[in-house]
Amino acid sequence: MNNQPIRAEDLPRLTRLQELCKTLNAIEHLAKAKQDKVVYAGRIWRYADLVYLAYEYYVLAIPYDLKIDNFSQWLAAEQAILKQFNLPWPVATLNVATDNA
Repeated sequence: MNNQPIRAEDLPRLTRLQELCKTLNAIEHLAKAKQDKVVYAGRIWRYADLVYLAYEYYVLAIPYDLKIDNFSQWLAAEQAILKQFNLPWPVATLNVATDNA
């Protein structure tokens, strides 16, 4: 993360990033076993859920300069799942909106 001070308006986003990180770590097994399902936090998670959460993490992490290179390569290979959720790729178009906000 860059060395910018944390502002009050950053807290919801940073809290969500923390929640996503916990969930992604808990269900990361799905990255190697796409057909499996994982039960975590009272829910059954599938591989598509993992991709969706990774995409959300990726988008939220961009303004904070978090390391997301691996996410970028992996998500680029999962176009079919991203289209299922109507998620745009590449996310470069979202950077402009974030920078102007």
